[in-house]
Amino acid sequence: MSEKTIKYEYEYGLCKRMHYRGLWCVRYEGVPGHFEKAGMACVCAVDGCDKDCAVLETADPVIDPEWEWHMLDKPPVG
Repeated sequence: MSEKTIKYEYEYGLCKRMHYRGLWCVRYEGVPGHFEKAGMACVCAVDGCDKDCAVLETADPVIDPEWEWHMLDKPPVG
């Protein structure tokens, strides 16, 4: 069995904390062919704000394997 890896994808939506609609980084964990949503990875995330994050709610629960090429290996640096 393959070891889990972490990848990142952007999701468009409204950040309640920042009061701004834009692109936010979502962390996915898994193996090639199956990456599941694991949390937010925004550079602005503080105090567990992703627990009530509208963007996290709307992000795809699982990434389509055909779109994995689009995912980032490292989170963006603020």
